[in-house]
Amino acid sequence: MLSLVVDVGTQKMKVSVFDTKGRILRGESVEYDPPYFSPKPGWAEYDPEDYWKLFLSLGKKVVRGVEEKVKAVVVTTQRDSLVFMDREGKVLRPAILWLDHREAKYDLKLPFYEKFIYWLVRKLPVIRSVYKGAAVNWVRQNEPHVWKNTYKVMQLSGFFLQRLTGKFVDSVASQIGHIPFDYKRQKWCKESDLKARLFPIPKEKLVDLVKPCTVIGKLRKEVKDILGVDTYVVAAGSDKGCETLGVGVVKDDEISLSLSTTSTVQTTTKKYFETIPHLPPYPGIIEGTYNPEVEIFRGFWLVRWFRDEFAHLEKRKAREIGVPPEELIDEMLKSVPAGSMGLITYPFWTPSLDKPEARGSIVGFQSFHKREHLYRSLIEGLFYALRDGKEMIERRGKLKFKVAKIAGGGSSSDEIASIAASIMKLPVYREITGEAASLGAAIVSFCGMGVFNDLNEGVKEMVHLEGPFEPNKKEEEIYDFIYGKVYKKLYGRLKKLYDTLYNGSDFLDQGI
Repeated sequence: MLSLVVDVGTQKMKVSVFDTKGRILRGESVEYDPPYFSPKPGWAEYDPEDYWKLFLSLGKKVVRGVEEKVKAVVVTTQRDSLVFMDREGKVLRPAILWLDHREAKYDLKLPFYEKFIYWLVRKLPVIRSVYKGAAVNWVRQNEPHVWKNTYKVMQLSGFFLQRLTGKFVDSVASQIGHIPFDYKRQKWCKESDLKARLFPIPKEKLVDLVKPCTVIGKLRKEVKDILGVDTYVVAAGSDKGCETLGVGVVKDDEISLSLSTTSTVQTTTKKYFETIPHLPPYPGIIEGTYNPEVEIFRGFWLVRWFRDEFAHLEKRKAREIGVPPEELIDEMLKSVPAGSMGLITYPFWTPSLDKPEARGSIVGFQSFHKREHLYRSLIEGLFYALRDGKEMIERRGKLKFKVAKIAGGGSSSDEIASIAASIMKLPVYREITGEAASLGAAIVSFCGMGVFNDLNEGVKEMVHLEGPFEPNKKEEEIYDFIYGKVYKKLYGRLKKLYDTLYNGSDFLDQGI
């Protein structure tokens, strides 16, 4: 029995065929070029129909010769990327991606007593920021014709499930973003809930929710004819949730480090707690669990940024010898000692939700610093941020992590895995397929089809790790010094300057 897995990421799409032992038998991946469109500065859109056409093209290739063995199709996608569809399933506008920074007008009307309470607990700035950042509010205000004709608002995952089955349905574990979702109860909010007013989507415009592992139905005839498979569609969850499952983090003494476009530190727990006040833990793939998380929005996107801006020589050499440029760039890490000789990166190229005014910063430049030092500093800075997130989750959840498991594009490097171990002060294991999100979705599909009794059994059968990469004690001392004495103090020291830049952003962005 085989499963066809679709992973719709931010920078690329991966379509794979998995067996029940966790092996990828066939696989295709394509980078989007460009990864999104920006009709205006700060906007990020992509036509869902282009995602869909790419899937059909890749899907046809990977199932060729094994069509009769494919018994399930499962989808995992990037989070907080919204699609607006009419009653016939027509897409009304390009999807507004999670990277988008447009802002709606703040026209929320709160009763005086509520406003006073939120002011007392210092929640009003968060409410204002979240409301203005919601795509549904922007569309409602600026594209009333789209809003009027919208039958359902859904995540990108819901769009794919509609295209596959014809049903307006999505997984509970995919409901992450600026939507009226009750994260604690894991269902749509009641009308009295604040989130129902922050994201005022009428109940009738919301899709039906099902639990992960639910068999939604069979493929539509049109899709079956194109792919050449006659199979069932199973609900999974978001890419990060599937990735956490795919590295085998099913209990709360382990963490998953996602080294992808958005880098995250996440665990799986039955306890509900907010790592950052007012930011809830996300629904876990395993029923009754949550995934507390801290994220760095531009995370390992910084590797791509460095490649495109500073590694032209490596890109040219890589083309000549037929290897990925990252393979050559990775050699830079070996030529620079731990700590990058005092060069330190604060990696908030895109601000976090709890620090909207923050900016990326690099401090400590001296005349002897070269590209190699900058690159290692970027990698170290990302792990300082992930360590900070790890400690926040431990503190808020009263947890103590013993092991870290890594996945995502950055995890393929032994050098990066070793840096992770020394900065996180934990043994680090790596999932061997390199496609942990797809693997997690495959586990869900086989569980839904009855191959496994539950997801824990699926993890035991399908997740295979290599390692550990152990912390280097000498490097650990260097990283402890930088992290405690410098990195942790950067935000506090620079906050006033960040505020000035944030408040002057309209003026400063005029030249873009």
